[in-house]
Amino acid sequence: MASSVETTPTLHYYECSNESYTLALGSGVELTLMLIPAGEFMMGAADNDADGQSDERPQHRVQLPKFLMGATPVTQAQWRAVAGYDVENIALKAEPSYFTGDDLPVERVSWREATEFCQRLSKRTGKLFQLPSEAQWEYACRAGTETAYHFGNQITPELANYSGEVDQTTGVRRYFPNRWGTLRYAWECVGMVPR
Repeated sequence: MASSVETTPTLHYYECSNESYTLALGSGVELTLMLIPAGEFMMGAADNDADGQSDERPQHRVQLPKFLMGATPVTQAQWRAVAGYDVENIALKAEPSYFTGDDLPVERVSWREATEFCQRLSKRTGKLFQLPSEAQWEYACRAGTETAYHFGNQITPELANYSGEVDQTTGVRRYFPNRWGTLRYAWECVGMVPR
């Protein structure tokens, strides 16, 4: 009878090592931005990555200057606060999400609506906010690691909300952050990058 060996994933926990900035959005709601250091990384999937998609190849080196990014996906409370600001180009629903809760990520918003959110925030603060590029998003997610995920190579429901394992979106701080203090989820991410 063959014995089964259970492997325990190696997890990487980090202490946040960079600066953060907090913006008051109104009504007691805040937006925390993390300073992502300048650097370079290999973007995309390696040829031997069985989970990689064709549009993630070829893997290539990308250099980025430092930038700020939201510590978490935009919450519904943050969205609601900014949706109450003066209109720049289009109206925003204050409550667009299917799953509701102040600390849940906003979902069911279009690229145009997310861009409007950034434009309103820019107008209110006098600083430029924009959606992150794919390179900025991946760099901030990886946080200097070379594993598949910032916490290691294996993903489980205890580490991230993925692939329908949880029946709804989860609180933006449910899982632990990477070393740069960001909590990013592929299906729950809308971030801002002020320059």
